[in-house]
Amino acid sequence: MNVEFVDFDRMFLGYSWKWLNDPEIKRLTNSSSFTKEEQEEWYNSLESISAHYFIKGVCLDNKPIGITGLKNISSREGEYWGYIGEKEHWGKGIGTQMLEYIMKKGKEDGLERIYLKVSLNNDRAISLYKKLGFIVVEDIERQLKSELYMEYKY
Repeated sequence: MNVEFVDFDRMFLGYSWKWLNDPEIKRLTNSSSFTKEEQEEWYNSLESISAHYFIKGVCLDNKPIGITGLKNISSREGEYWGYIGEKEHWGKGIGTQMLEYIMKKGKEDGLERIYLKVSLNNDRAISLYKKLGFIVVEDIERQLKSELYMEYKY
């Protein structure tokens, strides 16, 4: 599998509209609804928030299949997020490659930890995160009703 991490551009913006409006993906990612105008405002803000936000498109054999990144980046930590929008590629190890890429980026940038929130009904993602060394943070888990809060410390 030839997975590549490429610049996020308007092409990926269009795909993300489709992907995040798919009911199953929306449920698994706990994504809220948004309008095309709100999406456009977010896209236009990327340059001004680039110090705190890292985003990459994910391609398989030159075909866009997902998006991944870090948000809420500080000098010590960042919040992982990502999804594979093309469902035929679920369960094939691409999510592992995406997370490993982001973990490597975090280490190179000197982060001490990466944290994430994952939907309680996203068993595949929870299993992946645990496999790669993320642990559930218990006290925060109890505060969230529909998500687990997990972290990875370097």
